[in-house]
Amino acid sequence: MPHRFPQSSRLRNTEQFQRVFAARCSAADDALILFAIANGLPRCRLGLAVSKKVGNAVVRNRWKRLIREAFRTSQALLPNGLDLVVLPQRNADVRTVKHLNESLQSLAAKIEKRVKKPTVLLTRAAHQVEPVKSKLEPLGFRVLLQPTIDILPPESWTEIDEAIQSLRQGQFDWLIFSSSNGVHSFFDRVEHLRAVTVGERIAVVGTGTDEALYQRTGRRADIVPETFTAEGVAEALAAQANKGKQFLHLRASRGRDVIKRLLTEAGGSVTEIAVYRSVDRTQADPMITEFMQQGKIDYVTVTSSAIAASLVAMFGELLRQTSLISISPITSQTLCDLGFPPQRETTEASLDGIVEALTPPHSRQNTI
Repeated sequence: MPHRFPQSSRLRNTEQFQRVFAARCSAADDALILFAIANGLPRCRLGLAVSKKVGNAVVRNRWKRLIREAFRTSQALLPNGLDLVVLPQRNADVRTVKHLNESLQSLAAKIEKRVKKPTVLLTRAAHQVEPVKSKLEPLGFRVLLQPTIDILPPESWTEIDEAIQSLRQGQFDWLIFSSSNGVHSFFDRVEHLRAVTVGERIAVVGTGTDEALYQRTGRRADIVPETFTAEGVAEALAAQANKGKQFLHLRASRGRDVIKRLLTEAGGSVTEIAVYRSVDRTQADPMITEFMQQGKIDYVTVTSSAIAASLVAMFGELLRQTSLISISPITSQTLCDLGFPPQRETTEASLDGIVEALTPPHSRQNTI
């Protein structure tokens, strides 16, 4: 680091100082008082509050120079991700840089655990994480992203185009969507073909998929099961299957065949079409791997069996250094089968369920 104290390492305005003081997290010794708050950055930043009570201008300036030099030479030994405001003790003698190095490092170590944000790794595709990320960050979580699967278009649109044509001809009574990805992929194609919006009744696997449907069409699903699983959808549609209804299930390129099997057994006719491909990622972000190796990731969310398998292939034994949060009993069973049982399971198979599993009730009340 250059001798000049870089601006990227400084707190530069009153708002930043006030934010640190408002956190009311401090530690002190005979030389310094240290206030701190997490800043979400890969480095520490320093602010100085040297009042006239410490001494005259000469004394105050010497304190500032010494503290800045102590911070500069201690940075490699200080915890990452903290904004620090340092005050000299009112009656302390002006100390040496070596003494202040020891003081700064000791106080920062004491305060680190009190200000550290728990780190959550979200493993869905990048375009899907914003809703849960926007809820976790205000609750004090540091949110990292490592997609374990990529959502890609189907290799061919032929089957989907034929299905859209069949819908226009009234050949299906129900549409079934198993995910928000399926909703977006299907209606992207409908818009591309400039086809008439479908009028069939629609069932979805859960509230997240229903929200995606509302965003794309302005309508809500006719059926959202009480249990957000394939079994829940099939149970909710059983009466319709008993009447011999025709179902078009729009799904991923891989996954269980529960919906088709159960509705067919109940007397329905089910056509399944993959409207998108779910493809495993084979390489993790090197930074995420390093964090995992260092035990710096507190929680990892696992929101499907496909993600569970891809996650284990990507990180293997490193997952034993974190807590896995499973979205459903089925995902939990997949993790168990792979040898990595989850530490927690949501009470509701949704992204809101993930947030609930990560946060105590008193934290959720004022934010979500």
